[in-house]
Amino acid sequence: MVQGASPITLTLNDGGARVRAAISRVGASLQGLWVNDTALIWGSADAARPVSASGVTLVPWPNRVRGARWEWEGRVLELEPTEPVRGNALHGLLADTAFEVRELGASAVLLGARIREAPGYPFALDVLVEYSLEVAGITLHTTLINAGETAAPVALGAHPYLRLGDIPAAELTLEIPADEALLLDVDDLPDRVVPVADTEWDLRAGVQVLDGPQHLGFTALSARDGVVTSILRGPDAAVELWMDPRFRWLQIYLTRDFPGVGPDHLAIAVEPMTAPPDALNSGTDLHHLEPGETWALDWGIRATGLTP
Repeated sequence: MVQGASPITLTLNDGGARVRAAISRVGASLQGLWVNDTALIWGSADAARPVSASGVTLVPWPNRVRGARWEWEGRVLELEPTEPVRGNALHGLLADTAFEVRELGASAVLLGARIREAPGYPFALDVLVEYSLEVAGITLHTTLINAGETAAPVALGAHPYLRLGDIPAAELTLEIPADEALLLDVDDLPDRVVPVADTEWDLRAGVQVLDGPQHLGFTALSARDGVVTSILRGPDAAVELWMDPRFRWLQIYLTRDFPGVGPDHLAIAVEPMTAPPDALNSGTDLHHLEPGETWALDWGIRATGLTP
């Protein structure tokens, strides 16, 4: 396990809005986000490393690889199992890596890390993650660069846990603009994709979080104004997770086991993913990054309805 330095604090005061973020170098992870003193993220703002993969950048794959094994060009490759009970490889290769600070300003930071000949992943990637505060939230710009001599299969994800201040879970609804759901098996790996229409998995119009699914994937996502937006909504305000439509998958995970979450609350992971779980095996939506090629995507979190 790698211990990073104390979280990096970013601040922005613009037009009366007060925005603050806490970024851990470990996993280039978002550990706290506040707009006008309302917390939008469950994280580890006072700790040196993420808890429960909170806010972690997931690269070169999101979620799980079944049995920590996959095949590439006729070779069976063995990853390090990081989900010991199930034997899967979880959350990519950089979740426990302390990124370097490349640039730092009052309201933005650029972090960088490298992947070189990791066990089970014989490719070379440079990874840059830039956090920039905005008037109502934060934008993340993630860049993958193939620094090797062969094409590299890659996918990208993130693992933020959303909240809306201290509003109890019973007063929140979750809206996901997805026409299809990815059902998971007992090991939280892909089972099948099904239409959400007329099912309990239809979150397009929003459902009470206590009545909806607790762990589920989504695809066939609908973009509006150029981005795909999922919304955690309270009585008077909301927190939105928006993402580039090239994030073709989303996964949600609701838990009361996150440290600090009381009995009336839930930590709600809303996870942008460019490919589904176990994509290294299925090949579904894997991006093949050619030598020297750069692949960059944006996502972010913003609040609506919060007044100074």
